Amino acid sequence: MHHEMLDHFAAGETAAHRLDPAAKMVATLAIVLAASITGRDHLLTLLPLAVALATYHIISRVPVRYAVKRLLIVSPPAVAVAVLFPFLEAGRPLWSVALGGWTIEVTDAGLLRAAGLCAKFVVAAWAALLLLSTTRFQDVLQALERLRVPRPMVVQLAFLYRYLWVMSDESMRLRMARAVRDGGAGPWRLRMASRTGIVSVLFLRTYDRAERIYWAMAARGFDGTLHGPAPRRMGPADRLLAIGSLAAAAAIIACDKLIYG
Repeated sequence: MHHEMLDHFAAGETAAHRLDPAAKMVATLAIVLAASITGRDHLLTLLPLAVALATYHIISRVPVRYAVKRLLIVSPPAVAVAVLFPFLEAGRPLWSVALGGWTIEVTDAGLLRAAGLCAKFVVAAWAALLLLSTTRFQDVLQALERLRVPRPMVVQLAFLYRYLWVMSDESMRLRMARAVRDGGAGPWRLRMASRTGIVSVLFLRTYDRAERIYWAMAARGFDGTLHGPAPRRMGPADRLLAIGSLAAAAAIIACDKLIYG
């Protein structure tokens, strides 16, 4: 069955694709850190980060439609939290709505905080998306190892990414089998029971397959090490990206503290 991988555009030949994965990882972490530490409603502080990401996006030639679609897919949790701020944050009321004995007010501070949260989310998710869109996932794992991330965590990420699609295929097969049997018809309770059964069977099949994969890997002498091609050394451009990103992030955080206190 067809799946669109996270690193779908990682085989490009642009300057962004040729950069060292570890340098791109450092730059991504610097951007996410800067966006997280700055004030919750300091939108102007995020502008340099957005400009840097837009420049990198243009160089990488990742389709804008693809990026927007992926950002929208992961945005519901942030939006669900942000929509509450205008009603819960104290501030100057902009308008109010009376519901029975309750009065719901929308405040300016709440709107500003909601906008700040959404902006931070977009910057962080955009940075991660561009990293995965210009770097093969195997290279991302190798970069994590080079940055001294604990090996068990890297191995778990590798297995999660590899077998997530296996579980997705298994789920599709179970749903197709259910549709062939009942066509989605019947009372609501029976349909819910059928879906619950699918989840149960999927768990059992996943557990069984994981156990068989573990014994197969143990029989082949797997010792927890992920083997791959030897990483290349960072070049001048890679070092400039890593050091420049860290310096820029530190400067943005310092300016945010100086301007807003």
